[in-house]
Amino acid sequence: MRKKIVVILSCILVLCALCGCNKPPKGDLQDPTVTPELTITMTPKPTDAALTVAPSGTTELPIYTISGDLTELTAITVLLTEGEAITEQVVADAVVDALADSAIYVTVNKVSKKDGVAVVDFAADSPPVSQVGASIEGLILDAFGQSLLDNVSECKAVGFSVDGGDYASGHFEFSKDDIYMRR
Repeated sequence: MRKKIVVILSCILVLCALCGCNKPPKGDLQDPTVTPELTITMTPKPTDAALTVAPSGTTELPIYTISGDLTELTAITVLLTEGEAITEQVVADAVVDALADSAIYVTVNKVSKKDGVAVVDFAADSPPVSQVGASIEGLILDAFGQSLLDNVSECKAVGFSVDGGDYASGHFEFSKDDIYMRR
């Protein structure tokens, strides 16, 4: 019994010695009560009521994406380089990037426009066509449709296709000439 106690105590001492080896020297620790110096520069208040927080040289683009819990559409604002034309493809690319933040990796082959109808062509092997359920598929389609209608004034309606043909997934089917959403 005495040997077991000695072995256990020896093991505890060795573990304590090893665990304490990686601690920084006491002088290297930052004092938690010291606040780093912060410089605040006051600028005159803008004449209009809007407060701009975007960095200079950028344009704000309001789009829709899917919330982090994947249950609803969420409006966000992305920044574009100032002077960049807001086209159907630019809006679609912004939505793709925003969806990737929620781990939904959509592949858009292209966005075409004819007679005021924007048609987003998806790859068959990526969401929304595959790898997602019906509710997320609907949210993805809504995010593209609403973002395009809100940002491209020439866009009066939105449709979808898959690899240049009709849109067909396990949940939805549309002819490539069908309108999914309109103004």
